[in-house]
Amino acid sequence: MVPDTLRNLNPTAYTPRITSIGPLHKEDQHLKAMEEHKVTYMYRLFCRTVESTEEDIEQITYNCVQAVLGLLTRARACYAPSFTNYENLKFAEMMVIDGCFILELLYRFEYGIGEGDPIFDNILVIHDVKHDLLLLENQMPFFILEKLFSITVKRILKSISLTDLVFYFFKDMNIINNSELTTIEGPVEHCHILGLLQSCYRPRATKLGPVPNISSATEITGAGVTFKAQTDEYSPLAVKFIQPSLIPGLGSLFFRETCFRIPVLCINDSTPSFLRNLIAYEQCYPLSRHYVTSFAFLMDKLIDTKDDVSLLVRSKVLQHNLGAVEDVTNLFNNICKDLNLVV
Repeated sequence: MVPDTLRNLNPTAYTPRITSIGPLHKEDQHLKAMEEHKVTYMYRLFCRTVESTEEDIEQITYNCVQAVLGLLTRARACYAPSFTNYENLKFAEMMVIDGCFILELLYRFEYGIGEGDPIFDNILVIHDVKHDLLLLENQMPFFILEKLFSITVKRILKSISLTDLVFYFFKDMNIINNSELTTIEGPVEHCHILGLLQSCYRPRATKLGPVPNISSATEITGAGVTFKAQTDEYSPLAVKFIQPSLIPGLGSLFFRETCFRIPVLCINDSTPSFLRNLIAYEQCYPLSRHYVTSFAFLMDKLIDTKDDVSLLVRSKVLQHNLGAVEDVTNLFNNICKDLNLVV
């Protein structure tokens, strides 16, 4: 669960708006209306996978439930004991409904949406569903999703992976401009969808240095340092400080300017909640390195006032559509409160 020290700063950033995934918010009354749609999505996924006969649908339902039952001990261990007081079959059925709902959602987004879709036909609904799927308290084990994927979607889409579908669905959530959501090559086990997306910001080759004492953006610029966009495919959140140096020219020497290269951060209406949940995941998961948290600390150092935001926007290292500049200032002035930073 999200620690109260984080939740109290912005409770709505961690609370589902329209749909529950897993047991933590299963009994929230304001989320009950989506349950019928989740079952319908599951049924449509089964119909894609097998012949639409009652016998075939019953068989694939049975196969999914039995597969989850085989992983039940491991799945229960992913949640606090107080949220797993479900009888085994009920818990497995919940995992199947929620998991197949997610898979059908990803499938429709990639391969086509039929008329009269209760989710995609309403831009506010799909926006809220996407928000809910990225909440730390609204996750389901990725190994459950992968198992259900192998029983259903993989039977009709041989050449695509679950991570491919996830990255395509959440591509507009990427916080870094001109970079693709991708992960380190090789076998990596992800906790859940939020953990998968967090892994996209891990450096491919870790180069950690001391954390410097950084002033605000306006103070740094006043000292003669310029801000420039940084792109590094091996480390999306990498920053570089280029110190002045003499370089040879045609018959003379030139100074290389002092500049601070940082990734181009894109902030839209969904970014504050996404950032807060990425940070909450890094704070709560003991094996996670604090890459996103570190970047948030950097932005908090650089941004003290609205003048800092305006300067970073003019320098083309920050993009936002939050409306008021003060909204960006308040975001970074508050997002790092009560956080631990481990580099």
